[in-house]
Amino acid sequence: MRNRIFSAFFLAIVIGASVFVTSAQDLPAGNWKLTAYNFRQKIAYPISDKLITLNIDPDGKIGGRSGCNVYGGSYSFEGGNLAISDIFSTMMACDEPLMSFERTYYDVLRDSDNFTFESGTLTIMDSKTKSFVRFERENKPKPRNKC
Repeated sequence: MRNRIFSAFFLAIVIGASVFVTSAQDLPAGNWKLTAYNFRQKIAYPISDKLITLNIDPDGKIGGRSGCNVYGGSYSFEGGNLAISDIFSTMMACDEPLMSFERTYYDVLRDSDNFTFESGTLTIMDSKTKSFVRFERENKPKPRNKC
């Protein structure tokens, strides 16, 4: 009897800890804007005047603006690693180098396997190539009341 109680107690602790670990590895939900990036090829894209966003839903969906197009996809955790998949986008054509930036941005998201969230900064990275995209929370203006 005593062993069953101990086993049940131990199992409850293990299950509780696994729930905590699972929730600790969720991407932080919200609206984010790109502030920095590092792609494996050493091309600098002039994106300072373009708003690149990432919107994360707690239900495993992502989306946003990639400079020229609007995109979406999904994320999950497989074997403890981040997996972003099913990325799709609208098919608007823009001038280079923005189109090249978008393709590379999608590749980095698709190939990413890890993220960090420190001091309000979200970094999504591909540990093999050391490519990353870095975001800060987007402060959307509050709607004004029309009087």
